[in-house]
Amino acid sequence: MDTVIATLQDCNLSASQFIISILKCQKYHGHHLAEDLLVHSDEIIEALIKHPSRQDNKSQTTASCNALREQYITEIKLISSEEGGSHFGPSHATIQQLEEFSIEEMGTEMQSRAPALWDLLGFLLGANSSCLRRY
Repeated sequence: MDTVIATLQDCNLSASQFIISILKCQKYHGHHLAEDLLVHSDEIIEALIKHPSRQDNKSQTTASCNALREQYITEIKLISSEEGGSHFGPSHATIQQLEEFSIEEMGTEMQSRAPALWDLLGFLLGANSSCLRRY
């Protein structure tokens, strides 16, 4: 661990700059370090939230909540827009549209286009019991 910290210092990089660069830079998409961060993102976020130095810092928690709220709003707008394909006007629906409607297809579409909202919905409905045990 000390070697990694020393290397970051030698490169004039903070840990946050390193992580953000790996996640945002197109060059590293698919890189095993980026994939590892994504796979363990729940644990990383939990460690950040529960870090002892943050226990009295409510503004950072508020900022995190605001970022999540903005993500949910963006995804809700995306999936409910006419361009999103899920816009549905019941007073103008045809019998064919009603017959072709598939809740499974709608769920698959939501899962791919609004992943944060999908995760929230699963959490609220208790579909992911491992999340419930953590909190």
